[in-house]
Amino acid sequence: MEDPGLLDIYGEFCDEIQSIFRSGILMQVLIGLDSGEKTLADLRSITGSSSQALLPRIRQLESFHYVESKPGRYALTPLGEIVVPEIGRLVRLMAGIRRHEDFWSAHDIACIPEPFRKSLGDLYEATVLHAVAEDILNVHTHFLQVLDRAEWIHAVSSITSHDHADTLRRLALRGTPIELVVPETLAEKLMASPYAHMQDELAGIETFAFYISPEPIRLGMTVTDTALSLGLYKRGTETYDLAADLASRDRRAVAWGEQVFQHYKRGAERLTLG
Repeated sequence: MEDPGLLDIYGEFCDEIQSIFRSGILMQVLIGLDSGEKTLADLRSITGSSSQALLPRIRQLESFHYVESKPGRYALTPLGEIVVPEIGRLVRLMAGIRRHEDFWSAHDIACIPEPFRKSLGDLYEATVLHAVAEDILNVHTHFLQVLDRAEWIHAVSSITSHDHADTLRRLALRGTPIELVVPETLAEKLMASPYAHMQDELAGIETFAFYISPEPIRLGMTVTDTALSLGLYKRGTETYDLAADLASRDRRAVAWGEQVFQHYKRGAERLTLG
């Protein structure tokens, strides 16, 4: 038997789905309970609603079998524990995209590996940096500050400059652990002038690792122990946008960046320098 299409499924259960997403109180109760059991007083504080307005909404969620009452408190049911985290992820994703919609819509996000596009909401707390007339080096300066303050550096990039390469060389010589993943096309450039002379200096440094990825890379991302810096290509072009960067020190964003780095590193081959 053919599975019903998503539109058919939605049509069958649209009343329940719409009732949840249309009601601020229902959403607040569910999201509030996702972090643990709550008393009625807790839920009044979360929703800003009176008991008279809140109790019918709780009864509605109980009828959906997402919430259950316990002595003196409310909790998610096992079914609620499945559904509510998915609602939370959707809220975070839509809010993250909306908050930085100018950045996402102007850049090629298809280059971000598919599993991590679905978790762009983890970058909600990020800030978009722009090069402006008053400070055309704003993005570049911030990036160098991120590198200089790092206890370790993990980078994935399809672009570089002599300034960036020299900064990484200097930090590697200083003892900062660095892992760098680049596509084959960039690796060829880094093996030639004006970068070739750096190989001999880096060859004996055990804390510096250089990887070549067979997978195409169309982004510039650096993650450290405390920060994320993400740059992308302008949408519909082959031009990397040097004038805009997504930057964050939020733990979710840093964790997201590290997962992206590990994705590329897993499929890459380490190059022996020297």
